[in-house]
Amino acid sequence: MVYSDLLSELLGIDKLRVMRTEIDSAEQITLFVESGEEVAVCPECKHLSLQVHGLCEKQLIHDLSYGERHCYLSYQARRFCCNSCGKTFVEGVAWKRAGVSYTLRYEKYIYQRARKEPVSQIAQDEDLSEEAVQALFEHWAKKRLRHKDIRKSK
Repeated sequence: MVYSDLLSELLGIDKLRVMRTEIDSAEQITLFVESGEEVAVCPECKHLSLQVHGLCEKQLIHDLSYGERHCYLSYQARRFCCNSCGKTFVEGVAWKRAGVSYTLRYEKYIYQRARKEPVSQIAQDEDLSEEAVQALFEHWAKKRLRHKDIRKSK
């Protein structure tokens, strides 16, 4: 198994490949990743697109810690051009919500902790603001309530 394949397997996020790593300090590791998807779905017309139009600005996305180190994914989303409607769009990924700089699994981890621990303690442990922890908690709590309401109505 190639080193990057091993790291991708250890990362455990489908369709995401680790290209290289950088250990910045005793407290942080950065994984440079790229999408393993060959196609993207146009949000406008829902057709598949193979035509990469360009790259977006690099993002540093907070992921689950590895050991005692905070882990960040350095990711550069791709822009696609739809052959059907001609629009360009940024690829959507299943492992991160648009507009936030956390992986979904990290968000869920923070939510689970916030259900049992003080927000201030989580913020300190994770090097986040209390407002960020509270916002993540509220997002997932609302999502959980909506899911409960849907199950009740069935």
